Amino acid sequence: MNVDFYQSRAMSYRLETSNEIYALLNLGGEIGEVLSLVAKFIRDGGDVEKYKESMTKELGDIMWMVAAVAKDHNLSLSDICTKNLDKLESRKIRDAIQGSGDNR
Repeated sequence: MNVDFYQSRAMSYRLETSNEIYALLNLGGEIGEVLSLVAKFIRDGGDVEKYKESMTKELGDIMWMVAAVAKDHNLSLSDICTKNLDKLESRKIRDAIQGSGDNR
C-alpha cells in the first residue's frame, strides 16, 4: 500500500476532537499498549497467532497516530519514509549504523 494513500484515507476517519495535541499524546499511549502487549506475552505466553493479531492491531493504531502527527506538521508519510531510508543508507555507507545520536 502507498503510505500517502494510507495517510489520506486514515485521516478521513479523524474526528474533529482528535486535534494535534490528542494525536501527539495518544501516540505515546498507543506505544505503551504495544509495550504492555509484549510484556504480557513474555510473562504469560499464549497463542502466537492471537498475539500477532493483537500486535497488528496495535501497530495499526500507532500508524494512524503517526499519520495524524505528520499531517498536523504538513508532512507526508512518503517524505518521512524516504528521508529515513536515505539517512540509514548514508549511515551504512559511512559505517555509522551502530552508535547513537541523530547526526552520525
